[in-house]
Amino acid sequence: MILNTGIDYDTGYKILSTIAGTMLIQFTIQNFISFKDETTFTMLGVEGDQQHLDHLAQDSAGKGRSVLPVAAIYGANAAGKSNLIKALEFAQRIVVKGTRSNTLIPISPFKLSSQENRSSKFEFIFTYQGSQYSYGFELNKEQILQEWLYGIPIGKKREILYFERMTSSQKETTVEFGSILKGRSEKRQKFLEFLTEGTRPNQLFLTEAVDRNVQELMPILEWFKFVLTIIPADANYKGLVLDILSDESFTEFLSEFLKFSGTGIDSISTEKIEFDPDRHLPGVPKSLREDFIQEISETKKNSVTMIEDVVRGGQTLLYKNDDNQMTLFQLKTQHRDLVGNVIDFSIEEESEGTQRLIHLIPALFALKQDSEKVIFLDELDRRLHPLLSRVFLKKAIDCRNPKNQLIFTTHDTHLLDLDLLRRDEIWFVEKDEHGSSTCYSLAEFKIRPDLKIEKGYLNGRFGSIPFFGNPQNLGWIDSETPLSV
Repeated sequence: MILNTGIDYDTGYKILSTIAGTMLIQFTIQNFISFKDETTFTMLGVEGDQQHLDHLAQDSAGKGRSVLPVAAIYGANAAGKSNLIKALEFAQRIVVKGTRSNTLIPISPFKLSSQENRSSKFEFIFTYQGSQYSYGFELNKEQILQEWLYGIPIGKKREILYFERMTSSQKETTVEFGSILKGRSEKRQKFLEFLTEGTRPNQLFLTEAVDRNVQELMPILEWFKFVLTIIPADANYKGLVLDILSDESFTEFLSEFLKFSGTGIDSISTEKIEFDPDRHLPGVPKSLREDFIQEISETKKNSVTMIEDVVRGGQTLLYKNDDNQMTLFQLKTQHRDLVGNVIDFSIEEESEGTQRLIHLIPALFALKQDSEKVIFLDELDRRLHPLLSRVFLKKAIDCRNPKNQLIFTTHDTHLLDLDLLRRDEIWFVEKDEHGSSTCYSLAEFKIRPDLKIEKGYLNGRFGSIPFFGNPQNLGWIDSETPLSV
């Protein structure tokens, strides 16, 4: 019932500071859920496109290529938009958290194919701390078949090999090392041999090497852990209470955007309450209540604990002081009544749309900071009015820091507007007659600059929309009754 002690931000999308030079350039997947064949999503701008030149970020690590700061991904229900996000989540999890010994890798390959033993592939090209990296791996449920890392380090002009890993069908692992890892000492050579022998067939060499303190590979894992930020459609931001308590600029930004968005909220704050188990844990069975109290009694003094789905009233922070006294900090929103008096509301009393917006605003705040984040947001428009989705996106574009990126999935066709986005910032995911997904950019179509993209999309000009059968076949409509359109 305790979410974390000392605040574990891996489960949320807390804003962390990294060093300059971070952009996603390209992501490739193959044989994962609905993506049967190799599919590549890229954030490189299209040469010659003169629209919204201010959107382009010059990436020095990528030799001055123009990288896009934002991308919108469209598609029909079940086309594969969320599967693209799930592919990123899977890759991030296996890199950062690794695997357990003697267990199968929880990969979900494309199931509508006779090639059951076909491997799955994931590859990322990105920049971080002034260097460019190309990292990828192929795997099945039993083992990592191949893994590779190439890069262009700071000050270098050519791509060099870091390592290439192969694991045979007999589960014997071999690794070829580039000079940047090999070094010249015999001690280093023996260490790398030991590292190779100690890498399990179902474990990434990158993960194992970083765990063994190979400093040259630390930046790659850091990018996956701290930079790549994935926000699922149903995610809640875990750091709200702590951020409001500790960051006045964040609180002001959050309050102002909520007020501007017409939510009726005048401001947002926290309420300090002395913790009372009888009052704050109503309805919790006695045994669970005792376990919870035992857990928090074992936490350190002067520590904070995030609590979720235990204390009534929404997201709560529990603080334990030097005297072992425990205090709750709960989120409160302020509204004004007819005569201007301020009235407190709990987060639970706000509409689902307002709650969703409250949990999205921290991502918007991150985009304007020097935080270096590649944010993937699933279903931007979920529970949001179309006009509010547009305001959110426009704010993300206008106030962003060039070091951050926002990629999101959506059904909101009001955002399909060349006055708002470039052609290469609009992507589609479509599933073919065999159930296989692919993604492609609007930049692949020859269109006039003044074309109404939304109308063209809904008319099927760019694909990636649902197609319906005859509604009379459902049996809900009398076949003799004429249909009006």
